[in-house]
Amino acid sequence: MNAVFRFFLLLFLVSCSVGDAEDTMDGKELYNVVGPGYQFTVDAGKYQRLDFKRMDPSLCQVNFELKGIKRTEKELTLSIERPKGCVGKYELVWDGTWQESSPRRMQLYLTGMFPSCAGSSETELDVIKVDLDRALLGASSDLFTIYLREHCSFRDFNCVGNCDLSL
Repeated sequence: MNAVFRFFLLLFLVSCSVGDAEDTMDGKELYNVVGPGYQFTVDAGKYQRLDFKRMDPSLCQVNFELKGIKRTEKELTLSIERPKGCVGKYELVWDGTWQESSPRRMQLYLTGMFPSCAGSSETELDVIKVDLDRALLGASSDLFTIYLREHCSFRDFNCVGNCDLSL
């Protein structure tokens, strides 16, 4: 009887899996897609570091504020207000995992990469257009949810399907 119990325990432990390969973009663990004014990065480690160090002043070079999110089919448009005179680009970081829901959901961090910034009280509005089909390597066939987090604040935005959020 003890041998039968051990056999079934071993069978159970072998059948357990840590993760599902479908949730990580068909095994493509790390990649970057660069567009005008932005970089779309898929990196679970970087996403986790941003998540753990959210609002860390050493990682927030520029105070920017998301003013609008619009999704139309395969295009995501972000309107971002930043100090005038800052030169750089924005980075969207995804861990590569689709969350099981209806519709399915991805979580992104929005952070800024601004190596030079004069810092002014005046602001400028950047409009970033992300081609989701290109950024997700063709995996954007359905209207999924995008949960967008500003890295340097505690503001989160939920864009379900086609959305138009103005702030």
